[in-house]
Amino acid sequence: MKTSNKKEKNRATPGKPMPQEEFVSMIKEAEEGEFMTVEEFKERFNKWRAERKKS
Repeated sequence: MKTSNKKEKNRATPGKPMPQEEFVSMIKEAEEGEFMTVEEFKERFNKWRAERKKS
């Protein structure tokens, strides 16, 4: 996963409401992401954990 150099908006700033359109677009973008089952997650997590122990 690459990170971008552009500065992200701070969405945790209190008192600055987010427009409804922006909120809906963020939800749609997140729904298009990669998903995995609980079993797949556990397998990947345990693999990651085992690799960390080797170090």
